[in-house]
Amino acid sequence: MNVYAILVESGAVAAGEDLRASEVYLQSLKLGLIAAAEEGRPPIPEGAETREELFQVTGMWCASCAWLVEHALAREYGVVSADVLFTSDLLKIRYCPQYLPPGVIAERVASLGYRALPFGAEGDRAGWQDLLLRLGIAFGMWMNVMLFSLVVYASFFEGIAEGARKAVPFILMGLALPAVTYSAWPIHRLAWLGIRQGRLRLEALISTGVLAAFAYSSVQAWLGGRHYYFDTACAIVTLMLLGKALERSAKERSARAIALLHRLLPRKARVRVGGEERFVAIEALEPGMVFLVKAGERIPADGVVVAGASTVDESVLTGESALRLREPGDAVVCGSLSASGVLEVRVTHASEDSSLARIVKSVEGALANRSPLERAVDRVSRLFIPLVLVLALGTLVGCLALGLGPTTAMLRAIAVVVIACPCALGIATPLATTSAVGAASRKGILIRDVAVLETFRKVDAVVLDKTGTMTEGVFKVRGDALERLDLAAALESYSEHPLGHALVAHAKERSVAPHDASELEILPGLGLTGRVGPHRVALGNRRLMEREGAEPTPAMTAQASDWQAEGYTVVFGAVDGEPTGALAFGDAPRGDAAALVASLRARGIRTILLSGDARTTTLHMGRRLGVDECLGEVPPGEKAEAVRRLQAKGAVVAMVGDGVNDAQALAAADLGIALGSGADLAMHAAPVVLLGGGLLRIDETFRLAGRTVAIIRQNLFWAFVYNAAGITLAMTGVLNPILAAGAMVLSSLSVIGNSLRLGRG
Repeated sequence: MNVYAILVESGAVAAGEDLRASEVYLQSLKLGLIAAAEEGRPPIPEGAETREELFQVTGMWCASCAWLVEHALAREYGVVSADVLFTSDLLKIRYCPQYLPPGVIAERVASLGYRALPFGAEGDRAGWQDLLLRLGIAFGMWMNVMLFSLVVYASFFEGIAEGARKAVPFILMGLALPAVTYSAWPIHRLAWLGIRQGRLRLEALISTGVLAAFAYSSVQAWLGGRHYYFDTACAIVTLMLLGKALERSAKERSARAIALLHRLLPRKARVRVGGEERFVAIEALEPGMVFLVKAGERIPADGVVVAGASTVDESVLTGESALRLREPGDAVVCGSLSASGVLEVRVTHASEDSSLARIVKSVEGALANRSPLERAVDRVSRLFIPLVLVLALGTLVGCLALGLGPTTAMLRAIAVVVIACPCALGIATPLATTSAVGAASRKGILIRDVAVLETFRKVDAVVLDKTGTMTEGVFKVRGDALERLDLAAALESYSEHPLGHALVAHAKERSVAPHDASELEILPGLGLTGRVGPHRVALGNRRLMEREGAEPTPAMTAQASDWQAEGYTVVFGAVDGEPTGALAFGDAPRGDAAALVASLRARGIRTILLSGDARTTTLHMGRRLGVDECLGEVPPGEKAEAVRRLQAKGAVVAMVGDGVNDAQALAAADLGIALGSGADLAMHAAPVVLLGGGLLRIDETFRLAGRTVAIIRQNLFWAFVYNAAGITLAMTGVLNPILAAGAMVLSSLSVIGNSLRLGRG
């Protein structure tokens, strides 16, 4: 039974449906099910072990090369998914090692004419040197051919012997031959491999133009003609190689963020063994082990300081240059730099699970993913080359039909082939997104999926988690009108209640030393009482004060009402039955929270404050921040449902959170943004993570995403305009092949330059 019959019988595809357009077919193709059915092999069992690896692919010349590698690997039995990003030469592949040995992947890529190296390995220096050598030879031959051609056209050889004069075209042929063969060999090779695979690439266009110009000129030389285009063939090769050299340099720059992060990953850790210090590979570190970090060294793993003190530079993660003091009990992260002292650190996460390692993997994954817009452009690019060949053939036939002569017809056809530039289309989107991801990572903004860059501009509602996200997340004394703070602190020093901890910390900040307390009695729903020296002390709500016969004065009551209007919790105090004042406890908004809300509203985005706290507390905080709507008393399990209700009303929702109870809402939102200071689960649930700094980085991310989308649109617009105008001018004879080759290079360079502007802002 064939594949079509299998899918129809299973109900996956309707009878008469175009199989190749079926999403089920495409997914089955990626899973290896189609290949299994066609070749009689069993399908991959559900739940089979899979592995994901990154490779660096060398030798790709255009976006169609990336498409060819991707789809050739997708047809391999055992491959679950394969994604190739042309702008950073990355291949991300998920496969079943039980059915596909890793070595087969590199062999399959090699059969297509490329090389697949493990990501992070030393770059293809030999390939880079080979490209420069071929470019140098092509340029040298072009200059010499241009010089001889100029002499020929100036009739300088008219007075010499006829035999010598007839040898001049063959000298030009000999000079052009190294450029057309050796220098252009990568172009011809990839063109031929593409034809063998049944795919037309950019190289097919260039190879056709070069060989046509050289072959026509050679025939003219043997026939004694006077028009030679060896200079055109050399120019096309030279400009093509020059464009590839510049493009390769831009690729290395666009992937510099990953290289920098890899260099920041420490390779060794200092440990004490038998009283002596020695270095071990970081792979040997396991949770619970203790290592040492001296001044000027990078911390090799996430951990907690157990001894020592040092100021630490965490800019690798947060993008902030400010040094932070780390003492016993403080957490430190892999890759940060100890600037001043010696630390002894207990490992909490092994090297492969460290914060920096996870960031590296996330950035790698983002660069290897492709957005929907990029995939759409890829489909257009694949149709582009066959269309150009048809137009070139039509130009040749049309010129001959109009009686313009074979020379003019051939030159115009070659110009059409050469000026067509699918490279500009192919790199318009991925190079911009790659630059954006690199720029964001340098600012402490981790973008885990490039597709969200397009989502940012669609967002019209932002849900903001209150506690720990828009607020400091720390319960503190926010108002103090209490006499005898020392007696209150003495009582609360025995309490485990958050209010007690906040009051004791407040007393320490005020340099108030608490006394010893006795006869402590905790009264649920009221407060607590006890004795401090000769005094009976009570702390609690108004009902406790009434019970103690210490009714607050009108002034105290008025102050308490003001605090309660701000959403704070009020606690009254009494000593020996006399009121002594009140304290206000509560959270406070982050210093830049209101500025973030204002910036979002200025963008026309609706803001919603979401919290599990009481509605009145949430409402008061919302008023201070200036949000449009407040949702209080929302349990953690219902936060995701609140997001879905907004989506059901047609809103594109972004969710900003930091805790474990935000993870479901972050995953349910169209765009999840997690604070890097929050729980690991929340960070893993969000495609955008702020690794440090203020909330205004959210607005900065909106701005960066907006610039990225704008630059992508500019790139696509000019790429389409260039190709439409260039092909028209080539068909009408305005552009000759040399100018067409130069214009093709300039087209790609304009897209590269426009995209790299993101890396500077």
